[in-house]
Amino acid sequence: MKKILIAVLLPASLVLGLVSAFADDSAKPWLVESTRSNVPVQQKPRNLWADTNRNNTLTDILGEPVIEVERWVNQPPKDFAGKFVLVEVWATWCPPCRRSLALLEYFREKYKNELTVVSICETDEKALKEMKGPTTLDGIKVSLAVDTRRRFANALGVYGIPHAVLIDPVYGAVVWEGMPTQIGYELSDDVMSKILGNLKNPAVQAKLPKEAPFSFKPCPPDPNKKYREPPASIKSSDEW
Repeated sequence: MKKILIAVLLPASLVLGLVSAFADDSAKPWLVESTRSNVPVQQKPRNLWADTNRNNTLTDILGEPVIEVERWVNQPPKDFAGKFVLVEVWATWCPPCRRSLALLEYFREKYKNELTVVSICETDEKALKEMKGPTTLDGIKVSLAVDTRRRFANALGVYGIPHAVLIDPVYGAVVWEGMPTQIGYELSDDVMSKILGNLKNPAVQAKLPKEAPFSFKPCPPDPNKKYREPPASIKSSDEW
């Protein structure tokens, strides 16, 4: 009786909003950017915090089809030929980044036959071990690497994280790019399933190479080499 009375007293739109927000937050915690209006990232009127690279190949972006990382924290990606690859760059100090880890795990499990997921953290392994929140280091099952020089992120021109790119299995081209939990521009199930659905196209299947069009390479930064610096407008932790 109390529950019915509360529903009558509250406006219907508010009741539905509360129910929707609770359902999203409990079942899909990464949707907090979409369900809570006080989250700062939601107030930012753009969907991309990077130099756009969409439809460019990794060779165009990097000069060679190789994504360098310092080292793998867990298992490196294996046998991703014929699959799309989702790569996210992030940091442990960034709350939206920590929330997006659950989304990466969700995609890893749901689309394991069509998708390989890779997470590249720009903070070190000590910070990963000390990370608090719903997803801790032990809960990260996607391929996880650290790269404190953020070489891949800087090559993409990323200045707002988390930032993800979805790479196609034929040409190694970026077919989706952005903040995967950004309201209005989420990398949703609908978006992901439509893109991955292309693998069922016979014309695409005929083009799938036996080897992936790019690779990952564990390579510690060269202390004598000057690497590309982050964009001057990179967001600091207090802005998130």
